[in-house]
Amino acid sequence: MKEPKTRLKVDWGHLALLALICGVVVAYLLDARATSLRINNLLLVEPAAIIALVLAALVLPQCFRRRDEDTEEADSTSRDSWTDLGKVAALAAAFGAFALSLETVGFDVATFVFTALGIYICGERRVWLIALFSAAFTAGIVYGYQLLVPYPFPLLVL
Repeated sequence: MKEPKTRLKVDWGHLALLALICGVVVAYLLDARATSLRINNLLLVEPAAIIALVLAALVLPQCFRRRDEDTEEADSTSRDSWTDLGKVAALAAAFGAFALSLETVGFDVATFVFTALGIYICGERRVWLIALFSAAFTAGIVYGYQLLVPYPFPLLVL
C-alpha cells in the first residue's frame, strides 16, 4: 500500500508570538544583568526568565504539524472562529479595565473582578466556583505581593 505524502506545516503566527516573547524575556534579562549582578537585583528576574524560556522551548514543537497532502482537511480547526476572537477581545478589554481600576477600586477588588470575569469569559458558569476560585486567587496574590514587594498599593477589602 502506498504511504500518504506528508509535509510539515508551520503555524507562523504562533511561532512569531513565541519568538517575540523569548526576545522580550532575553532583552529584559540582559538589561537586568547589565544594571547589576548583585543577587538582590537578579533574585526574581533570572529564575523567572529561565522558567519562561524553558516553557517556551516546551511550546515550540506545537508550532510545527505534519499534514497529509492526500487528504483534504477543513481548515476550520486551525482557524480561530469569531467566537474565539470575541473571547480574546473581551479578555483584553477586561485586562485594560483591570489595569485602569487598580488605584481607584483597589488591587484586591480589581484582581477579584478581573479573575471572575476571565473565568466567566472562558466558559465557567457555576457562580459559586467562580467566586471561590477568584477569592482564593486574590488572597494569594495580594498577600504574596505584600511579602515580596515593599510598595504600598491601595487595597479596599484585604
